[in-house]
Amino acid sequence: MITTLIFDVYGTIIRFEHGLSAEIVRGHMRKAGTETPKEEFHRLWGEYYKKAETEEVFRTEQQLFIDRITWLYEHYGCSGDPLEAYRETLEIVRKRVAYPEAKKALDSLRKKYRIVAGSNADNIPMQFNLTKNGIEFDAEYTSETLRLYKPRREFYEKILEAEGIKPEQAVFIGDSFREDIIAPAELGMKTIWIDRTGSEKEQGQTYTVTDLSQIGEVLTEA
Repeated sequence: MITTLIFDVYGTIIRFEHGLSAEIVRGHMRKAGTETPKEEFHRLWGEYYKKAETEEVFRTEQQLFIDRITWLYEHYGCSGDPLEAYRETLEIVRKRVAYPEAKKALDSLRKKYRIVAGSNADNIPMQFNLTKNGIEFDAEYTSETLRLYKPRREFYEKILEAEGIKPEQAVFIGDSFREDIIAPAELGMKTIWIDRTGSEKEQGQTYTVTDLSQIGEVLTEA
């Protein structure tokens, strides 16, 4: 029997525009006189983060972000101040808003299930975004708390252990196949992919919904 729903946060509960921070950093580098090829820059931006996820020595999201920007400035020989670019990206974090159906959907699901967060995030900024948008979880598990990142197997195992449940009692819900669908499914969890664009892609998810308000219905039909 399903008892616990584990939600990714960014891109699932809180709006998250992929590539926006990278473009802000590119803009700062341009102002400093360094042009960068967009496609290559975004590829390096993503690769740096994915490589860092597997490191044995843990770095917080904040430190990873600063280190990544600093590395890109050095890689492209930019003489500007990477911390200036970093400070501007913080403004994006503070302004993030929840999807319009998020609060009502979570409040409804909480009547039947335990609702927890499982996110690659630092504690303070995530809590700021959740509180600002009136979003509450019964428990929150972040990469900073667990000292590792999705999609490492231990991330999900630690949540299951802390919740005192087996994989078949949990559903992992998110917008990323790599982090929220494939890895949890390998552990035996059911999964729900949030397909807000209606792409109808398949990567082995148990269910697909287009927004959070549909979760209760698909679980009832299960």
